[in-house]
Amino acid sequence: MKNNHKNIIAVLVVLFIVAGIGIKAQTPINLQTAINTALENNRNLKNERLKSEYSKALIKSSNDIPQTGVSFDYGQINSAYNDMKFGISQNIAFPTVYKKQKNVYTEEWKKSLLNVSFKEYELKKAVSLTFYNILYWKEKEKLLRETLKLYTDFLDKANIRLKAGESNILEKTTASNQKSAIEIQLKQLQQELSVLGHQFQWLLNTETDFIPEDENKINAEIQRELSTHPFIKMQQQQKSVSEQQTALEKAKLLPGLQIAYNLNSFRGMGADDKIYSSAPQFHSVQLGVLIPVFSSGQKAKIQAAKIAESVAENDLRNTEFNLQNQLKKAREIYQSNLEIVSKYENSDLKNADVITETAKKQFIGGDINYLEFVILVNQAVQLKNNYTDAVWKLNQSAIELEYLTLNP
Repeated sequence: MKNNHKNIIAVLVVLFIVAGIGIKAQTPINLQTAINTALENNRNLKNERLKSEYSKALIKSSNDIPQTGVSFDYGQINSAYNDMKFGISQNIAFPTVYKKQKNVYTEEWKKSLLNVSFKEYELKKAVSLTFYNILYWKEKEKLLRETLKLYTDFLDKANIRLKAGESNILEKTTASNQKSAIEIQLKQLQQELSVLGHQFQWLLNTETDFIPEDENKINAEIQRELSTHPFIKMQQQQKSVSEQQTALEKAKLLPGLQIAYNLNSFRGMGADDKIYSSAPQFHSVQLGVLIPVFSSGQKAKIQAAKIAESVAENDLRNTEFNLQNQLKKAREIYQSNLEIVSKYENSDLKNADVITETAKKQFIGGDINYLEFVILVNQAVQLKNNYTDAVWKLNQSAIELEYLTLNP
């Protein structure tokens, strides 16, 4: 008997350990900590920061001077004798071109920094929406479980009443159908929560299974201005990039510079009545100017750059107009949702509790039948369900409003 008892304990321990492997504890996290974790870990954001480093490194390439030419000549260069000639030549653009090129790369780097800020903005918004979306479905789950418990209790009572001859099969069947419908809704809801949980974990890029702490409602600040919106800053910076690109294309019409150094040999009698051997010993320097004679292609690039400036200007104006319009709508929607939630909290939710408690008492007291009880309870549940939907819409509009006026 003792050995059997030990074996049973051992089996139970093993089963407990194996079952525990599949259990993953959920760690509560508040919104701000979730956002900070995402900003630190998110892979897409890390990639944008690397792109910014790339743009910064590219600034040093603005003084990109063409390759140096090295030449060697051998043959009858100066006379009937074979001579040698070594030459080194270098073409460079006018110094203004390199300065303008650096300006373009610098402005593009600034744009890449703003793009990082914009990606951070999008990530914060995505984390906030997912955070409150999970809370919304958790609240739905809580409401469904409360309702399931209510119908489970009354199904048990309906079975007892049916056996005692105090009710008919319709009451029991109705209670069973209500319970089954709620169980199906719970399974569908749990699937939605599972998808949102994976999305939340991906945004935070962490192995920890975080679960949002209960933060029911967001209090949005609606007095901020739109001027600091990161997308507007990006469009403004693109305008600066376009302007510098036009200046660069204009600078490329400036003459280029050419410099060369040659070392020659000369065999025979020189002009100074001296005999020279074949050793290279005569030096010369060449200076030249590269004139853009065929400049139609470059002028076309200048014209195209000016058009790009106009496009950037129009994009900026369109962005400002669209965001102003979005801000106006967001304020109106938020205010409307706030009033709806306030109405629920001030009256309708209290009415839902009164309906539920009264229906219970009247059903137990025999004042109403089960079907009437179901209608009343469903009415109360629907009120609470509508309140949950209203809070989610309020939070959505609050997040939209907050991130339209966010100063990153």
